[in-house]
Amino acid sequence: MNPLIDAVLLPSRLALRTLDDLHTLATTAERAVDLLERLEAKADRIEGQLDVLTALGNRLERGASDITALGSQFEHLGDALLAEARSTQAVGAEIAKRGAEIAAALPLLQRALDLGEPLEGAIERAGRIVDRLPGGRGRHGPGGVAQQGGGGAGGSVGGPPPRGT
Repeated sequence: MNPLIDAVLLPSRLALRTLDDLHTLATTAERAVDLLERLEAKADRIEGQLDVLTALGNRLERGASDITALGSQFEHLGDALLAEARSTQAVGAEIAKRGAEIAAALPLLQRALDLGEPLEGAIERAGRIVDRLPGGRGRHGPGGVAQQGGGGAGGSVGGPPPRGT
């Protein structure tokens, strides 16, 4: 092309090119502003979620403290329960020992009862004889009160009155 025409058209071409570049800059700036607004909205949502997460973290921390305290109480209760179990075991062993002693004594007691049954009548008669002796204790009725006379089985005759009454 002709340099003279180029010299005349150059300012208009530069102006056109400048306007085109300005338009590109304006479009890019609009997109940048849109991107910044979207980023700001996302940042706000993230900030809200962080607040929720922080609150949850605080609740978890309090819950963990409560769980730790309960664990400590469970430990103390477990120790007390273990001590009670050991004490109960010792008492159970003592009861078993005493039960074995009683079980061992039962045949001897049964034998004594078996020996005493045939002698029951003789023992009763001997008691009545003792009651008739001077200075005898007399018969005791209900409540441990001495009774005069022998109105009991066997028709025993009353002895002298007790001394000191």
